Amino acid sequence: MASPHAPVEAGSLTEWLRQRSDDELAELLRRRPDLALPTPADLATLAARLGIRSSVQRAVDGLDALSLRLLEGLVLIVAGTGPVPLSEATELLGEVPEADVARAFGELTQLALVWGDEAGVHLVASVREVIGTYPAGLGRPAQILFRQVSELQLAAVLRTLDLPPAGQPRAGASVAAVLADPARVRALVATSDEEERDILDRLAAGPPVGTVRNAQLPPMWPAGETVPAPHRLMMRALLVPIDAQSVELPREVGLVLRADRPLGVVAPQPPELLINARPPAELDRAGTTAVLDTLRLVDRLAEVWTAQPPPMLRSGGVGVRDLRRSARELGVDEVRAALVIETAYAAGLIGATTGMEPVYLPTTDFDSWHAREPAARWTELACAWLAMTRQPSLVGQRGERDRLITVLGADAERGTTPALRSTVLELLLTLPAGAAPQSRDAVLARLAWSAPRRASSQRPLAEAVLIEADALGLTAAGGLTGYSRTLIDGARVAAERALAVALPDPVHHFLVQPDLTVVVPGPPAADMAEVLSATADLESTGGATVYRISERSVRRALDAGHSAGELTAFVTGRSRTPVPQALTYLIDDVARRHGVLRAGAALSYLRCDDEALLTRVVGDRDLAPLHLRRISATVVVSSLPVLRVLDGLRQAGYAPAAEGADGAVMAVGADTPRAPSRNAARVVRPRTSLESAAQRTELVRRIRSGDTLTELSARVQPVVQQVPGVTSASTMALLRQAIREGRRVLLGAAEADGTASRHTILPISLAGGFVRGHEATSQRLQAFPLHRLTAVSIVADDEPDELDYSPSSDEPA
Repeated sequence: MASPHAPVEAGSLTEWLRQRSDDELAELLRRRPDLALPTPADLATLAARLGIRSSVQRAVDGLDALSLRLLEGLVLIVAGTGPVPLSEATELLGEVPEADVARAFGELTQLALVWGDEAGVHLVASVREVIGTYPAGLGRPAQILFRQVSELQLAAVLRTLDLPPAGQPRAGASVAAVLADPARVRALVATSDEEERDILDRLAAGPPVGTVRNAQLPPMWPAGETVPAPHRLMMRALLVPIDAQSVELPREVGLVLRADRPLGVVAPQPPELLINARPPAELDRAGTTAVLDTLRLVDRLAEVWTAQPPPMLRSGGVGVRDLRRSARELGVDEVRAALVIETAYAAGLIGATTGMEPVYLPTTDFDSWHAREPAARWTELACAWLAMTRQPSLVGQRGERDRLITVLGADAERGTTPALRSTVLELLLTLPAGAAPQSRDAVLARLAWSAPRRASSQRPLAEAVLIEADALGLTAAGGLTGYSRTLIDGARVAAERALAVALPDPVHHFLVQPDLTVVVPGPPAADMAEVLSATADLESTGGATVYRISERSVRRALDAGHSAGELTAFVTGRSRTPVPQALTYLIDDVARRHGVLRAGAALSYLRCDDEALLTRVVGDRDLAPLHLRRISATVVVSSLPVLRVLDGLRQAGYAPAAEGADGAVMAVGADTPRAPSRNAARVVRPRTSLESAAQRTELVRRIRSGDTLTELSARVQPVVQQVPGVTSASTMALLRQAIREGRRVLLGAAEADGTASRHTILPISLAGGFVRGHEATSQRLQAFPLHRLTAVSIVADDEPDELDYSPSSDEPA
């Protein structure tokens, strides 16, 4: 729907917004959703929000290289509030196709960073501040720089440039006037030797600030002493000292050095992304290898941490030693182990206990997750990785205060990580199905062109995202798999089905080699994998999984409760090759020696030199709940804590005493248990942006209506303006008068949700705490509580009805 206003030249940002179509305003709110929270009352409010620094910062940071460079060019040439022709900024870009310039200018106007048309471009407030002191890598103007140089240092510059001696500010203005002449600057640059020109070229490429030892210029350089190249440039005003160790290249000099490209070299189009094309099914099969490996690693992690839970550090997270141990048990490096741990934690499969000494263990959700199909299990992990705000690649690096970042620690939190993952994967999503980039650097270069202001800080994280996606199976050889594309599009159930089709069928057999290696030609079935992981050690994974059986692995299986006969039957029944005789000998030999030496657990013991007394204690029926077991003539053990044993003996009429590790009698007491104090966790639920086109359209309609009401309220004479929620006698009298005379009124009301609204009605009654009347245009009957009225204004008789606000026909009465 087009704007209701005629397309005339806009004199302000608000007027320019009024001339935008509804579709353009909806696109602005989509691109900059922070402008819509809370809903702007009118277009003037929206115009004010466009200049908020934080909002402008986010918009500028998302600009591509050409759009950013064009905006920097406008910042260079716009003096004050502008306007300037777009052609002046285009000349600074150099030889850039007009179509690309038009696209970049359309990007800036669509984001409302500039307003106006090509004949006169204005900058939105805060844009100059956000771009910074050095737009396009150029220094500050000479007039500003030389104003800050002392008179003593300027004396040498004035003498070199054959200018008359003067004090500040005349001296600085004289030097700046010389640099304002491009021909004079070119002449000064032409006198530079090779060393000086190298310094100038490096500073002209940006940034324009460099470090120099002793950047102060003496009034007279000592005779016979060689003047360093930076100081020679300073004496000719080509460099300006800004402090004792720093110099800056004036903007005028930088523009001359850049010649035909004042804004520097910029690519109008993103760098080409070369791809390797292959059938989509082949890419899916390659991705399933990483999918199965990820599921295996999570299962193994749960097994390892169940047997030996790592304690939680005081600062939160898992210690370096426990991470190394876990990585060793998983058979991967620490980086991959951190990724598996963080993803499992984000999926709710592992968590910390709440005891006095918390440790990390698999959660109760792990068992239900483990019982699901592989496709559903992996989808749960992938969704957790996509949404988690933690960055596993930071583990092992130094964070704030030079503190080591630990896995599951608080320092690995990065709130922007989900958005970065989405940006990286959306780029891969633009490639054809089955296509994969030829190199990871090409993807990073494309991302750097798309958002150059974020490139330097986000490049390591973006590279980590690509590596993690490959490791988890979202991508294969760098390209998105078919099931990952479906998952990113939001169709989770369809993604599970696509992955289930791509996954190879589980195998129920293996091949035993003479060297006691076991080769599983495919993903092992769950029941077979469970026994095989207990009986053999994993050596390699991939299209086929290789295990090795050893004396240690057989002993581990026997410790897990398997008998020698069960192991022999398992190997014989599942192997497609003859079982080597050495394997059966190995199982029998280890089983023969297994269990000869036994160990048990006991929490307490009783020691007594009087064997008769000890026999009476063991035989006492009242002490049966203590589970006493005699292991020698003078020693009895129990599986209960020592305090329980002492209390039971005392209640039965015995007089026991506790002894320490050295055998001395000691007093035993119990500390009162206390839970550690901590602040209650706060659940933050951020307000969601306008995701659907219908929401944006409705928001634009409301802003347009509010703008119409603002114009109307400026035309009418306000009769009563009062505090919200307070209805005065004058208000009541005014409404009664309007009813008697049949005059229209403009009501301001506070809605139940706290928002303000305005309505133009023809009142017909005032009773029961409500004023009732007909909308001026729709003639629909409306009722407004008197206690919610915030303002009442008489509408002049000559005001046209088309200025009145009325809700749309689909609004409830």
